[in-house]
Amino acid sequence: MTPNEEKRIRQLNAELSDTAKIILFETSHEKNNEIRQFCETLSRLVPKIRVQKEDGDPDAHPMIGIGNGLRYQGIPAGTELEPFLEALAFNDSGTTSLPEALQNRLNRLELPAILSLYVAPQCKFCPQVVRSLLPLPGINTNIKLIIIDGTQFPELMQEHNIQAVPTLLLDDQFRWTGSVDLNEIIDLMIDRDSSLLGGSSLEMILKDGHAAQLARMMLDEDKIFRAFYDVLTHQSWSTRLGAMVVMEELVSQRPQLAARVINPLWERFNEVSEQVKGDILHVFGEIGSPDAVSLLQSVLSAGHSEDVKEAAEEALGKIRRHAGK
Repeated sequence: MTPNEEKRIRQLNAELSDTAKIILFETSHEKNNEIRQFCETLSRLVPKIRVQKEDGDPDAHPMIGIGNGLRYQGIPAGTELEPFLEALAFNDSGTTSLPEALQNRLNRLELPAILSLYVAPQCKFCPQVVRSLLPLPGINTNIKLIIIDGTQFPELMQEHNIQAVPTLLLDDQFRWTGSVDLNEIIDLMIDRDSSLLGGSSLEMILKDGHAAQLARMMLDEDKIFRAFYDVLTHQSWSTRLGAMVVMEELVSQRPQLAARVINPLWERFNEVSEQVKGDILHVFGEIGSPDAVSLLQSVLSAGHSEDVKEAAEEALGKIRRHAGK
């Protein structure tokens, strides 16, 4: 942090009307300590800022949270610093510069929307895009805005094939590089096909405790959303648990729809961890469909661990009991 950056940060204390909270989502990532140090320095330079530390997904990237929907992955520096400080001030005041017509349209958004914006400290055009998007999470809680420093997390740039900044992704499906049209983004967020929601959006629904809503969405569409298999086989137990709650609702309301997950899950079976294998077999048992019997029997005859075989036995028992009703 340069002396000029420290000076600018200190000025924020006078701009805040009250105590401001930021959330540090800590993980096992190698960048975690650097981001923690930045947050601690920030609260030292700006006494009105209080840092709340929370455990994030150990395998995820550390983040700084502002308000309910704004997340920073990286340490704001260079051209990134001023918009970051503006975000803190904006969250404190609760005001927005967006025209009322845009706010009314945003209020119509019912589906979750995850906006991932890739920036870099030396980028001259990034701050303008950041500023245009900053008000969105404050207007509609279905919107999450993640600002990612691509120089600090190059693996994310590579994973999502980001070649230049600023680049904006909507739910990992739509992308803009360079300038963005806010009207176009809002239209896409509102008009998206719910069955094409990405895994991150489904995770957000589950983490917010809305498993019943996700189940109802799939029941209304009479289809299993393609990204649902990602959350059913996610490495995080809490994510898988939420997805299994959805499956229980599907089994209860429409067993034939629930049974459609059997073959797609089986295609992933040998690629996932032992814990996920066990959960897949548990789901087969809950569905109770005879379509899964031969698959479960093949698990018992293969070289799987005792825990996995035990899960297969339990699932077969449930299916047999279901057939005997």
